[in-house]
Parts: sequence; C-alpha cells; structure tokens
Amino acid sequence: MKKQIKLIFYNLLFLFILLESAVFVSTKINLIPDGITPNVTLNANKDFGYWHPKDSTFKIATKCWSSKVEFNDIGLKSDKKINFKKQKPRIAILGDSMTENSQLSNSLDFRSKLQGNLPNFEIINFSVSSTGLADHLNVYNKLIKKFDIDYLFYYPTINDLSDNHVKSFRPNRITYKIENNLITEVNENKSEFYLVYNSSWNKFKREKLLFLKKNLNIYKLYSYLKYEKDIFNLNNSKKIFLKQPNKNLLLEKKKIYQFLVNLANKEMFNEVDTLVIMNVDNNSFLKDTAELKILKNIYKENKFVNYYDPKEFFIEYLNNEKMLKKPYLGYECDAHYSELGVQLLSDYTTKKFLELKKKIKD
Repeated sequence: MKKQIKLIFYNLLFLFILLESAVFVSTKINLIPDGITPNVTLNANKDFGYWHPKDSTFKIATKCWSSKVEFNDIGLKSDKKINFKKQKPRIAILGDSMTENSQLSNSLDFRSKLQGNLPNFEIINFSVSSTGLADHLNVYNKLIKKFDIDYLFYYPTINDLSDNHVKSFRPNRITYKIENNLITEVNENKSEFYLVYNSSWNKFKREKLLFLKKNLNIYKLYSYLKYEKDIFNLNNSKKIFLKQPNKNLLLEKKKIYQFLVNLANKEMFNEVDTLVIMNVDNNSFLKDTAELKILKNIYKENKFVNYYDPKEFFIEYLNNEKMLKKPYLGYECDAHYSELGVQLLSDYTTKKFLELKKKIKD
C-alpha cells in the first residue's frame, strides 16, 4: 500500500514538474501570457464594492499586453504612500477600469501621464475596476474626502449605466431595481455575503495562496484560459445587446442612473470643483450606442459639473495620423486604453482643465 501511494505521489510530482516546465517555455515564446490576469488585483470590499490588496505588487498580462502594477498602503494604484496633509493642490481621479489602467505599469499609466502634464498639482488615482457611480460615491465619501482635494476629475464609462442595475447583480456591489415605480436597493444588507467571503478558508485562499498564484506557471495557464472564456462570453452578450436593444430596460437603467447622478450632485459634485470627462467606448468608437447617448445626455444637462466629451479630439488625432481603425486607443484583445489612449486622454484632460481655470480667473 505504501509503495502504491509513493508511486502515485511520484507520478503526480513528475506530471506537475512536466506541466510547469511546459507552461514556462510557453510563456517565454509568447504562447501564454507571462503573468496573471487583472481580476487577481481585486477583492470584494464592503465599503467600495471592490478594492485592491494593500502593499502589493503584481505582474499581470493578457495575450496582447503586460504590466507590473503596485498598490500602496491604502490600496491605491501607486508605488508610494500618500500623506493626508497636502503640499500642493490636489486632484482626485475617480472612475472604473478605464482610468485605473491596469494594462499599463504605474510609471506609464494615466495618473502618471496626467501628473507629468500638471506638475504643480498632486494627482491621486482612486479608480477601481468593476465599479459604478453608486460605488464611486462611497469611495468619495469614505476615502477621498479625507485627502482634502481641490478638484475632482470623474470619468464615466458606457457600462456605468448598467453597473449598479439589478441585471448586473454582484453580491458585493450596490444594486438597484425599480419596483412599483420606486427605486430600491436590492442587496442593502451584505452581511451574509461577507460572512462567507471573509471566512478563514476564503481569507487563506485569497491571502496566503496569493504567493502561489503569482509564481506558479500552471496558475498562469489556468488564469489565461478562464480570462479568455470570460471575454468570449462578454463579447457575445454585447453583440446580442447591440442587435436587440431593450427599450424598457434602457429606460429603467436611465432612471436609476439619473437617481444616482442626483445623489452625486448632492454628495460629491456640489462639494468640489468637478470635471466630468466621458471615456470613449472602443467597441463603438465611431457611432455611439443607445446607452452611451443616455449617459452623455444626462451629464450634458447636469449644471453641477463641467462636462466634456473627448471623442472628436480623439478622432481628429487618429485621422491626422492615419490610425482611425480598430483597436483605436485600446488593444486588439482589450478595449481598455493603450499607452496612446492614456496619453491622449491626459492631454485632453489637461487642456480642458487649464482652459477652465483660466476662464474662472478671467
């Protein structure tokens, strides 16, 4: 019996070493990304929906990009601590994955580009992936306000219209529905979810096994295959939505998002000078979808913000450079901003911010 157990153990060990070696070679010849996928940088968070692991560094990659991202002592995408007491005027960036910008290493990302453009200000990026406006309000009220910011740059994205709607339900994220013509929160009490999420076993997997996830080549393979499956399913669902838009569902999403914008006006936009700059949608770059039109109209009519749409600026640049074709300002396999995208977005943001400051001064 002992011999059989030993034989099984040695066979499994041999298979593990063989597979680990094969995947290692595959990463070196670019068959498999030499890094793990971005979802490992996100943990469910009872205050913000999602947040980053504190004091952590990750090498993350997909088949068309790779980066090394660092998160500081409070979980911001930054390689340095931020003092509560400011030395110069502060600008807070707030948004989702488009401005979190995990696709680029910290020294190349959107915050870094914007900081280079505005050296007389301190730029702090509070963006976090997979969150919507309801979650951003919590980030502002529970975190950003502690840093005594002078300006807020807010970046809505097309999926924001859906992120806090019941159809996009996630147990850790704030979710709303319309029932009997009333907007109500669906999962207001998340204690049961976090009881399971923060169990000893789940915390062990999330925290103690993270070292293995970051270093095992086999996990890179698993991570890559799962990511590709999720992207495939997401793209298929987008195609269905674009072909068959549901007008009643869009109207419901619009009502809920307008409700959230009204909250944001009271709790956030009315408190600090705010620029709202719409992120482009690389999947419908030249022609706005119905969802994007709704978002843009809501912000155009909002008197509490200075709203800008950089789309024409981007199109003009790409036309002049003879680059007006997919993937526009993203990647072949990923619609998030490339280095060109964040450079153009930071240049556009800088231009509009300085124009507005000059207008106020005059």
